[in-house]
Amino acid sequence: MVNLPDSLYEDYTISRVNLPSALASTVPPSPDIRMIIKWVDDLHNNIPSTFDFALQNLTIHRKNFEILPRLLWKSHFTVAMLLQEILKIYPHTSRPVYSQNWMHLRVYNILLLFQCITHYPETRNCFLKADMQYYFYTLMDINLTDTRLECLRLGALGVIAHMLSPPVDPAVVCYLVNTSCLQHCTKAIDIGSTESKTIAVFIINKILSTGEGLQYCCVLPDRFFFIDGLLKRQLMYLTTMARPCPSLFNLLVGCYTSLSYKPRARRGLRRYLPDMLFNNTFASLLAADPAAERNRRELIKNLEMK
Repeated sequence: MVNLPDSLYEDYTISRVNLPSALASTVPPSPDIRMIIKWVDDLHNNIPSTFDFALQNLTIHRKNFEILPRLLWKSHFTVAMLLQEILKIYPHTSRPVYSQNWMHLRVYNILLLFQCITHYPETRNCFLKADMQYYFYTLMDINLTDTRLECLRLGALGVIAHMLSPPVDPAVVCYLVNTSCLQHCTKAIDIGSTESKTIAVFIINKILSTGEGLQYCCVLPDRFFFIDGLLKRQLMYLTTMARPCPSLFNLLVGCYTSLSYKPRARRGLRRYLPDMLFNNTFASLLAADPAAERNRRELIKNLEMK
């Protein structure tokens, strides 16, 4: 199964959201651990500029300090305070209007820190035990396509996607499917940007890559047809693009290949064949992506089985 580059679901806003000049010009190039600890402490500062400066620096340097997720989780009230900032934006997700400057950027940066938390197994398990995914499902369900709101959707999808970092933990998959994660990917697939659609399909792909996820999606006809419907809508979406997204296509082929390993799903796929994978609709994408072509051949082989 394909692994998406981090930049696809972490750095979406870099080219779309300009940082305040005061923040952009004062980011230290190489902080040490003492500076990271100070910035975590500054998240509790009541002065907005101090809070935003610390938040911005932590997001910029989050990949360089493996201790950061533990610092965020174990420091007193830090996670609770970050969640409060996310809650503040909920009333503004039904319309593209913000009550204060840079609210969307602040929340997006907070989402990047939560991606950091869900990426590492220790803090990921704590995150799950606290049932925190529901805070992010709300942002995944945003019903508008405003660019700033789309950034929030993508950031929330990234939080869930990082929970499925390889090697995929079957316990995480079971937890996500039992909390309706797949249903919460629907808005991203139906109205989200190409980036959001790709991350949503990435989540589905990773769930289907495990025996537990595959069993969940195939045990009932309604679940199979729900997944099949989502995937077929994405194949149709690719046909509308002047330059179809190779990553999205690769993930879609991988999803169908995973489904074909289940006898019940195979019967459904034979009856409701994803025709566009078997004619010349995506010939150029298949020619340019050997992994997708291998998956397609595996899909064909599986469908020929009894």
